[in-house]
Amino acid sequence: MKKKPDKKKPPNYSGKILLIFFGALLVLYGASLPLLDAFGTHTTGQITVVRRELGDRQDPKANRYSYSVGYEFFLDDGSVVYGNTKTIGSSSAAGIAMGAAPVVYLAELPWINRLKEDISPLAATVFMGSGGFLIWAAFLKKERRKGKKT
Repeated sequence: MKKKPDKKKPPNYSGKILLIFFGALLVLYGASLPLLDAFGTHTTGQITVVRRELGDRQDPKANRYSYSVGYEFFLDDGSVVYGNTKTIGSSSAAGIAMGAAPVVYLAELPWINRLKEDISPLAATVFMGSGGFLIWAAFLKKERRKGKKT
């Protein structure tokens, strides 16, 4: 009885493509944080809504809750742009007050915006590092185990 010749399967790159795609998204998002602060337009907006979400966060630190914060600001042409963010606060306060707050946005794309206090160099570093790790992991070669064929 003759053995059939081994046919090599074509390589499947879908996993690598996904890792590269999500890694690139994380790197771009992380890079946008300091770039938005450096090249964005600074203005003053109004925090309009601070709402507690769900229940206790089950953190090691007790009585911590997630808060959704809604804000709005006006462009030079008078149109209103709305934004939102999340924050963590105690059971009695969100740690962010209603009223005036500094906002940074891209003049060409005003829907890309954030509160000034949300721009953190540490967060940018973490996002870019995570994205870089995913891209690096996509290019790792698998080691093939050499053993006895049974």
